[in-house]
Amino acid sequence: MKNTIVIGILLLNLNFMFGQTIDELNSNKKVAKFLEKEINKKYTFKEVFDKEVEADDEDFEYFVKKTDLDNNGFTDLVVNAYVPLIIVLNNGDKDFKELNFRNTKFFSDNEPELDSIAEIGNEKVLIFETEIQEFDDEEYPNIKIKKNQEALSYNSKTKESEWTIRDVKYKVDSLTVKFGELVEYKNIKPKVNRIKELYFSTTGCFGSCPIFDIKLDSERNLEYNGKKFTNHSGLKSFRLNQTDYDNVIGLIEYAELKKLKSFYSVNWTDDQTGILKVIYENGEVKEIQDYGLQGTINLKAIYKKLFEINKNVK
Repeated sequence: MKNTIVIGILLLNLNFMFGQTIDELNSNKKVAKFLEKEINKKYTFKEVFDKEVEADDEDFEYFVKKTDLDNNGFTDLVVNAYVPLIIVLNNGDKDFKELNFRNTKFFSDNEPELDSIAEIGNEKVLIFETEIQEFDDEEYPNIKIKKNQEALSYNSKTKESEWTIRDVKYKVDSLTVKFGELVEYKNIKPKVNRIKELYFSTTGCFGSCPIFDIKLDSERNLEYNGKKFTNHSGLKSFRLNQTDYDNVIGLIEYAELKKLKSFYSVNWTDDQTGILKVIYENGEVKEIQDYGLQGTINLKAIYKKLFEINKNVK
């Protein structure tokens, strides 16, 4: 009996020392403490749930979703509260990673909102809605209309925004987690085109954007050239670890680059350009120039992995 009590006390102390796992989070305050400690110090309770009043724990299941998004056997966390959506992947052994989904082409008031988490086959699919303007209709394939919604409209006579009842249009994004990143959900398995080599380079911007070149082959041999605002300046050659290689190649194969445009551009200035060139084993070549690095959701996932490689070169 004494041994049982001692073991219980030790387990409680370990839980206090190392914090709770995602499975054990059962209140908004515990979620906020977990986020503040493990993810970002800015994620205080008031920042995550409400800047002025405390969120009621009766709304816990509304704000917080716990599910295995990437089918790795560990419970992930989705917090859909007052800050932009927080998604935390759990890789086990206290290895947590935050995923961000932002529509940077929109104003901050038009942040994506999580509508639901669907389960299709063995995949979890996050359904996002982002309010769009009337003139954006043709740019997006998936448009949803909610009738008679209270929404802000600009009054050209008073030159002020005011609340009105009107039909509101939303773009709908269906995303899932692949290779550790958020990508567009596809209900069919993409045809795999084996990759022989990839090249990625960045230009400068009005600021301190990292300028670098990467060449990666099918044997995981990586040639890196850090030019400006990078942790390593100059040339460096090494073998990329298997996990990072599988992730970046997996994302490129999943994105089906040959179906994408060869040029993308944002509508602002002073940003950097990314140039991604892929040579396939059958001799085909696909090159994409992306000014602003916002071409598609899947491209942004690829860029994120390549920028992580750049950051890790010392």
